[in-house]
Amino acid sequence: MKNILLILIFISFLLPLKSFSNYVQDSTIAKHEFSVSYELSTYNSINLNYAKKISQKRWMKFGVDFYGSYELNEPITQAYYPNSDLNFSTTFLIGLDRHKSIKSNFELISGFNIRFVLESNFSKVENPSLPIDMRNTSTFNLYYGLGAAFGLYYKISDFFSIGSSINPILLYETNSTVTNTTTSCKMNLTNTSIISLRYKF
Repeated sequence: MKNILLILIFISFLLPLKSFSNYVQDSTIAKHEFSVSYELSTYNSINLNYAKKISQKRWMKFGVDFYGSYELNEPITQAYYPNSDLNFSTTFLIGLDRHKSIKSNFELISGFNIRFVLESNFSKVENPSLPIDMRNTSTFNLYYGLGAAFGLYYKISDFFSIGSSINPILLYETNSTVTNTTTSCKMNLTNTSIISLRYKF
């Protein structure tokens, strides 16, 4: 009787582990995805994305990009003056992605998104001949437009994958300075993630 009781306890302990194992092995039940990537065009940028599965192959994506740089120039001749530049920007995006498995361990991801970009630039020059208010300049840029994504990823496991993507964007730009405001339109076809890690859960 005692041995039967021990066997029942052992079986009741294994059943949850078996269910968890089935859960891990079945990637189709994953409803969420988190990804992080670095851009090839600059090493000062990082992209974070969250996606929620809304159909068999469609995912709703929300993302944010961060970029920042600081440059300080110290001239070696007296003909020039020390100057510095501080740049940073934040991009918010929302879009739809399509995930398609190809062969056994590869996944093709394509989609489009709407982007909203805030960019700031602060410049300073140590020129004593200039008025104080002209030694510091600031520029604020606002971009909004459309983007696309085309990526190929290798499945390390059912839940982890690594790969890269091309992300062309078309943005409408508004520049605002102390003296005037200008508008323009630009297209960027070189926005490429050098590496991207994705986790589904």
